[in-house]
Amino acid sequence: MSKDNITRVSMDELKQFEDLTDWERVKRMTAKEIEDLAKADSDCQPTDDDFWDDATVTKPDNHKVS
Repeated sequence: MSKDNITRVSMDELKQFEDLTDWERVKRMTAKEIEDLAKADSDCQPTDDDFWDDATVTKPDNHKVS
């Protein structure tokens, strides 16, 4: 994905967006169905434990962590 495809919005703008998620459908899905859909998404590839071995948690200076 290139940066040209990214739209930045404020939290206030985000709260005004309509939620188009079909939550009832999601609730009916099995964990396997959700996992299979995620694996089919090229932007959502799975990681294993080795991937996270050298991970470091960081936060930007200008953001509060709740």
